[in-house]
Amino acid sequence: MNGDTSQYNTARDFLKILAIIAMTADHASTVFLNEGNDLYSICQFFGNFTIVIMCFFITQGLRYTRSIQKYAARLLLWAAISEIPFYLLFGLQLNVLFTLLASLTIIYLFDSKGLLIALTALALFFPISLICDWSIIAPVFTIIFYLLQKKQKEQFSLILIPTAYFILRAILYAGTQVEYIAGTISIFLASMLIYALRIKVEGQGKCMIPGLVFYAYYPLHLSSILLIEVLF
Repeated sequence: MNGDTSQYNTARDFLKILAIIAMTADHASTVFLNEGNDLYSICQFFGNFTIVIMCFFITQGLRYTRSIQKYAARLLLWAAISEIPFYLLFGLQLNVLFTLLASLTIIYLFDSKGLLIALTALALFFPISLICDWSIIAPVFTIIFYLLQKKQKEQFSLILIPTAYFILRAILYAGTQVEYIAGTISIFLASMLIYALRIKVEGQGKCMIPGLVFYAYYPLHLSSILLIEVLF
């Protein structure tokens, strides 16, 4: 081992680390802090970065995976493993990995079968999305990233991603105007970060954080939060 870090894609690793920190802060604050608490609001604000990063990575996965079937199978496996701690923490809903699996399926159909089939799949998923973490929002984010990458118009993500979030969140979830605005700002900042790093992320170099570690962290951190809640 020569220690040459130039062989690594540090931008991709940075986004993975940021997603890990943000989702841990999001879930821990939801379990241990009260709404209205300043720290809770800060954690929730930065927690929104996770879904934008994950949806972006799903589009990257479709572009670069050697086997879409194996990629989807891995998502399904980790989603199933994560469901028990997720259910015990947050109640009867499907965790976000199921939502991301649906997102991957929809853009895969878009890529292979065309617009009509993909929109049909999105419509069929909508009733199921109501019991999914991030509901229909994650598939819409993923579709936006996918289409803009395909047309090389990624700059429009800075408008479309936050706008889609604001509209869909207002329709799907109760909340104050301050929460909507703060959430939209956080989604915009995450979109801006991805836009700034997109070329480096898509460049050469392997990750220091393998995909296995990235996805395994999801059930691991949920289980850790659950254990702390039970013990203390």
